[in-house]
Parts: sequence; C-alpha cells; structure tokens
Amino acid sequence: MLTSLFDALGRTVARRPLTTVAVWFVLAATGFLAAATGLGGPSLLDRVAVSAPSAPGSDSAAAEAVLADAAPGGGAVSLVVEGVEPDDPAVASTMGALSARIAELDGVATVVNPYVLDGGPANPAARDLVSEDGDGFVTYVLLEDGTGNVARAGRSEAAAARDAEAERAVVHDAVVDRLEAVPAALRRDAGDAAAAASGLVTSTDLVDDAVRDQARDDLRTGTLVALPVALVVAALALGGLLAAAVPLAAAIAALGTGLGVLYVLTFLPTQAVVVDASLPAVVAMLATGVTLGNGLFLTARFREELAALSGLAGEARLLRRRRRDGVVVEAVARASATAGLAVTLSTLALVAAAAGLLVLSPAVVLGAGAGALAAALLALLAAVTLVPALLALTERRLARPGALHLAAVGLLGQRYRAAREGAARPRRVVARFVRRRRWAVAVGCLAVLLGLAAPAVALQVRSTSAIELLPDDAEQRRFVETLAASYPASEGAEVTVLARAAPDDVGPLAAEIGELDGVSRVDEPSALDPAEAGTPQITTRTDHTVVGVHTGAADATSQEAQDVVRAVRGLGAPYEVLVTGRAATQVDLAETLAQRGWPAAAAVAVVAALLVLLATGSATVAATAVVSGVLTLGVSLGVLVLAFQLGALTLPLGVASVGGIEANVLATVAALAFGLGCAHTLLVTSRVAELRAAGTPDTEAVRRGLHRSGRSVLAAVLVVVVVCAAFMAGGGLVINETGFAVTVAALVDLLVLALLWPAALAVLGRRAWWAPRAVRRAHARLS
Repeated sequence: MLTSLFDALGRTVARRPLTTVAVWFVLAATGFLAAATGLGGPSLLDRVAVSAPSAPGSDSAAAEAVLADAAPGGGAVSLVVEGVEPDDPAVASTMGALSARIAELDGVATVVNPYVLDGGPANPAARDLVSEDGDGFVTYVLLEDGTGNVARAGRSEAAAARDAEAERAVVHDAVVDRLEAVPAALRRDAGDAAAAASGLVTSTDLVDDAVRDQARDDLRTGTLVALPVALVVAALALGGLLAAAVPLAAAIAALGTGLGVLYVLTFLPTQAVVVDASLPAVVAMLATGVTLGNGLFLTARFREELAALSGLAGEARLLRRRRRDGVVVEAVARASATAGLAVTLSTLALVAAAAGLLVLSPAVVLGAGAGALAAALLALLAAVTLVPALLALTERRLARPGALHLAAVGLLGQRYRAAREGAARPRRVVARFVRRRRWAVAVGCLAVLLGLAAPAVALQVRSTSAIELLPDDAEQRRFVETLAASYPASEGAEVTVLARAAPDDVGPLAAEIGELDGVSRVDEPSALDPAEAGTPQITTRTDHTVVGVHTGAADATSQEAQDVVRAVRGLGAPYEVLVTGRAATQVDLAETLAQRGWPAAAAVAVVAALLVLLATGSATVAATAVVSGVLTLGVSLGVLVLAFQLGALTLPLGVASVGGIEANVLATVAALAFGLGCAHTLLVTSRVAELRAAGTPDTEAVRRGLHRSGRSVLAAVLVVVVVCAAFMAGGGLVINETGFAVTVAALVDLLVLALLWPAALAVLGRRAWWAPRAVRRAHARLS
C-alpha cells in the first residue's frame, strides 16, 4: 500500500514538475524575505529572544517573577571607566558636569556615581563605586519606565506598551551616546589625571543586541561555508555537478521555508514558545544537512533506476530526450516508491525525536523542539516532492557520465578505469573481514562506543547567562569581567532567598542558612527594595524579604552553589520561602528535564522502533536500530562533555570549558543524535529488506543491500558531517555545542553503518529478520 502511494506521488510530481518547483520557489522566497526583512517589520534575528532557560512552575521561576515585578521597567545603562585618578579635582569637576547633563535628559530617573554624592569619592557610600585599585569608577544611569506617559484614553494597552518601549529605546540610545563620550571628555578636560581614560558601556539592550549580532554571524557564516562544501561532497559522491545541484537546490528551498516558519513562531506568546537567538542557525543546519542527505540518497537511486530502464549508462546518451519522457517518469516513480519511502520513514524517526521535545516545559526547549520539528518535516517534504520534480526536469542527463567522471577518464585513461574496476576489491575485503570476524568487530565497536559515551555520566546541566554566550573578546563580556575583577562589591549573592514575611521574622532563617556548609556569608534580611540587586535600581516595595546568600564560588552555577540551594530548600519555615539564582534555576531545569525527559524518550523510542518495523518487517532490526540510536546519543553526549564541560578537547577544538552543557542544547542534541542514528540505520536496512521481499536469500540480500545502498548512505551521512562542522565556524556557544555534538553523532553513524551494523547482521543471521506472525502479515499488507 505504501509503495503504491509513493509510486503514485512520484508519477504525479514527475508529470507536473514545474508546478512543484514553482510552489517551493514561492515558499522559499517568502521565507527568505520574511526572515531577512520582516516584510516591513523587524527581521527574524531582530525578533528572537535572548533569555536563559527557566523551569516553569518551579521555585526559582516564581521568585524571578516576583523580582521582575518589583524591578524598574526602564532598566539601567552602566559605564565603567579605567585609567583615571578618581580623587583628582579635575576628574571630579568634569564628571560632576557630565553627570548633571545626563540627569537632565528626559526619561532619566537618576544617575549614580561617586560624583553625585556629597564629598565625592571620599564619601563612604562611594566605596563600592570606585575600583579596588583606585584607577577607575563606575556610573549607573537609571531610566524611567515611561508607560504612564504614553497611555492615553481610547488606546489599547498593547499600543501603549509599544509606544513606551519606543520612547525608552530613544532615551536608552541617547544615554549610551553620552556615556560612550565620557572617556574622551575626561581625556580632554581632566588633564594628566585622565590621560589614559577608557570606558566600557553596557545594558541589557546592548547585551541582547550583541547576542543577536553573534547569532546573525553564526547563521551567515555557517550557511556560506556549508553550502559550497556540501556541493563538492555531493558532486564527488554522485559523479557530477548537475546531479549534486538537485539535492542542493532542495536544501536551499527547505532552508528558506524553515526560516520563514521560524519567523512565524516568533509571534507566539513567549510563555508558550521562545525562539532563542541561536535557533535560526540550528534550524538552518538541520534543514540543510538532512535535506541534502535525503536528496543525495534519492538522486543516487533515481540514476540506478534510469540506467536500468534505459539500458547501460554508457549507451543512455545515445537515446533521444523528449518532454515527459516515459522512461524518466517511470524512473522517478520507482525511486519514490523505494528510496522515497525509505527516506520518509527514516526522516519520520527524526521528526518523532524532535516532537518529543514538545512535551518538555521550558519555553526555550519547546521553541527548539518546534524549530527542529519544522526543519525535519520540511526536509522530508522537499525530499519526496521537490527532489523528484527536479530529477524529472533533468530528464535523461543524469544517466550519462557526469563531468567529473568524464574529466577523470580523460586525464587518467586506463589507469582510472582499472582503479574503478578494482575499487570494489577493498570493499569486498572489508566485507569478508567483517563477516569472518563478526564477533571481534561487533565487540570492538561496542567497546569503543561505550568508552566514548562513558563521560556522559558526569554531565551537568547549565543555564548560561546571555553574556557567557558571547565570544571572549566581546565588549559586553569584557565589561562584566572588569566589574567582577575591580568591583567585587558589585557582585550579587549567588543564591537569593525570597521569604513572604517581615525582615525581623526572617532573621532566624538567615541565621540557619549561615550555618550551612558552603555558605561564606549571608546578607541581612531586608524588604525587597533597590538595594538588593547589586546595581542600583528603583523597585516597588512588596511584602517579601530578600536574603542574599554568598558561597564564595567563582562560578555561580557550581556544584557547591547547587548543594547550598538544596540545603536551603530543606530548611523549614512558617512562611513561604522561594530560592532563586542561577544555581537554583539550574537545579530546577535538571529536575524538570529528568521528570519529563524519560517518558518522552520512551515514547520516541517506541515510535522509532515502529517505523523501522514498518520499513523492514523485522522486530529484531527494529530493536537493534533503537540500540544504535541510543549508542549514537551516548557517544555524542560523552564527547560533548569531554569538550565543553571537562575541557579535555580545548586545544584541538579551540573551545574553553564552560562547566556544563546548556539545557536547550542537551535537549536538542538528545533528539537529533538519537533521531539521526535511527534514521541512517533505517536507510541502510530498507534496501536489504527490499531485496528480501523480492526473494533474495538473507545472506545475499545483506551483502547486496549493504553494497548498493552503503555508498549513498555514507555519502548522505558525510554531508551531514560537513554541514554541521561548517556551522561550528561561528563563535556562538550554543551553535558550537549543537554543531559539534551532531557532527560527532554523524561520525558515529559512519562507524556503525560501516562496521557495527554489518557485523551485527552477520552475528544475528536469520534471527535478524524475526518478527511475530501478526507483525509480518501487517507489514505485508502495508508495504
């Protein structure tokens, strides 16, 4: 039934190829246009979110909501100045005048620095605003909310909020301009005391813009590197540029449409789905790599069918071409009924894995799941519709030797032909070795894979701040590092306790917290007010009391800080107590992913097994494919931990340890690695199952199936490796981690498909194709 369905689909597309191509062209062009220009509004990368993952419904999320409600809507802009003598009268005079002019700007609530205080830097209150080395100072400019200034009768709340944000952005930009001019003014007016003055300016908006710019660079760099290199790989695998152009065109169409879908997702409420700044590059990587691999597999099968229908490939060039050639239509239909069905079932395994992310609660993970799901579905649709249409338009040209093949023959002559004729000899040697040493090969491969997967047991989930997503040399990151080094008092508590009680009532709890292991000191309980945020801010007083807990750890998300979070939550109190901070968020994220992740993983494994069972009719192969996917996932996570958490691969990869793996990266990689492992295994075994169904004996079916499909499947996997590695050329942390892990997954698939899978089939023998009788009958009816 399914074979007939895909045969009919292939014939329909082959008879009307221009219609299919036109539809995809419109979709892709619209997607590219929407993503790049926003169709008159903000573009895709202007609309993406820059936010750390959180666990909805957790203590940390509830506490953050309370703190957010109390925080000012206008935000703050900060300046750190270095290379000056803060106590010098000329510096004080210049900064006093500059501070007054900044404070007079419309929309500025207040300016905080040593020079607005009585006595200047000598005032004890200015101690935290002057660097420990005495060579700089910090300025904070607090902005007004402004919402009340634009709300007018008869206007919607949303319109008022948009106007307020526009006004705040104007004020923000004006303050940034004034603060960036401060070092130059000091050098000009303060004489020798500020001759070496330099400054760094930051704000939430500037950090967000820097992250979005980095995401834009990642997407541009990855795409520009991946597409040309993938074209070369496909051309070498298929023996010609024309054949390689078919899957490349399909990949570009899927890429454009995928970015358009992602643009639409940015309009969904952020409470439901968050389109993270790194997601466009991840979607581009997935859509491009999977579509190229699927297209390459289909194109290779089309050439086989075309050669079989037209006679020998060497004689096909003598045949007359004509529009809607019946031979071409038949070749497209056969390729769709066989390779198209295999590609569909294999990609559906990836779709199921991506869909598993949708049951997880963090909005940023839901966004990653929605993006991956859209990319996988588009890769599937492009493979079964656009690729056959493009193949039909090539007519019989692909039956002739490609340009690369002809050039090689012309240059190398008989030597090249002899090499081609002998090329099968090494493959036969390897195949015989695997069959004869099946147990040794299987055990050896398993030992290597399990060894590489072992570091995954030490995996730590991490929630990285926006600043840490930037490269080390980014200006916004340097600001934070300078502030931490020269103004240690500006560093807030690693753990924040929020109690719904009066400060006096919270005193006993604070004393208990101070006695816990890992706690270096505890701030005095205080009502939620401006003093609690590390940097001055305006807040609305609430009925909560804040207690800052300091662990002394250099990393706010360290294991020590997480242990303190768990210990604080274990203390009893007669009032509501919420614990937040980056360590608390990390604890809650890990627990949320674990609670919902295992049921989702089990469901995905069952769906993947059913798809393999549908393709092959073998329960044994289905179970083995799931094991293969689990091995691929394990190795991906193990090597990812080695590289980005333990730092063991710092020198060869040029990456620094960040102490853990991002929560959204972990979820995305888990889906993609498992899905790709099952998908590639299914592609290989589908040809073997096809030969068995035609009456070929089991051993011969395995030998011929692996030989016929092995080259195109391995080329498809290599394309995924090339594309993912190309996207690692960007500097963003999330795309580096994701690209690296998926690259490792594809490389593991190469090992599994070349050695472990043939050895496993040889070990299992006829048992590899066992299935209950009811399953065999159902498979026969559906296939």
